[in-house]
Amino acid sequence: MSNLVPNVLLTGMPRSGTTMATAIINQQPNAIGLAEPIQLVRHGDRLRAVEEIKRFVTEARASLLAKEPVATKHVGGAIPYNWVEAPTTSGSLRRVLEERSKISFHKELTEEFTLVVKHPAEFTALLDLLRAEFKVFAMIRNPLAVLAAWQTVDMPVNRGTMPMLEAFAPPAFIERLNSATSRLHRQVLLIEFQLQTYTLLPSSQIIRYEDILVDAQDALRTILPISVPPVDMMSFDPADRYPGINWSVLITALGSISKLIEGFGYNLPPSE
Repeated sequence: MSNLVPNVLLTGMPRSGTTMATAIINQQPNAIGLAEPIQLVRHGDRLRAVEEIKRFVTEARASLLAKEPVATKHVGGAIPYNWVEAPTTSGSLRRVLEERSKISFHKELTEEFTLVVKHPAEFTALLDLLRAEFKVFAMIRNPLAVLAAWQTVDMPVNRGTMPMLEAFAPPAFIERLNSATSRLHRQVLLIEFQLQTYTLLPSSQIIRYEDILVDAQDALRTILPISVPPVDMMSFDPADRYPGINWSVLITALGSISKLIEGFGYNLPPSE
């Protein structure tokens, strides 16, 4: 097998569009995207975790070439643009609809097909090591929209925790996270850690959610050529998407990392 076979890892903040990007990749010929397929044990051994990821990628690639089913999260046998229920005005948290099992991808693949494996938490925590082994891309989204989305979903981030990230993140960060004075404070620290980690990557390996909505073919071209335009792409106003959010509180909470946010091309609006 050629050394140029493209095995790609995709990470990013939860609710930043990593699932959407994976779904778009699966629409392309000679490409497969797997969504959070690796079930790492939370043993905390970072080097062991990297070896487990490398082994999974090798085995998944062989299985796909043999037309065998492979593990991934999915909904009804396919990876959708969004795992989560649409927002409601009831105030209840939006359910995550995903399931995990082996599924088949009915595609013709060459030996050089592009395999993209996405994990937001694990790959972020291990990025400093993984970037020496794989081409790693990170998806980002306006942190204010991300933080607002976290308030609406029945996911660990809603409670200010990312268990798999915390299993492999540096102890100094975990100590800082555990000293946070509130759930919102923990959420901001998680966003800060993720953005700070992504500064390890060159700008060509940072993909903005907003850019995918405008032109997915251009935004994803550094991963693979997008020959099949994605469907159902539309922009929306987060204020409409996440009703009932106290935006002023979130803006104030993110103020402590405003310079880091600006480094990724986003600006916080003034709080009221």
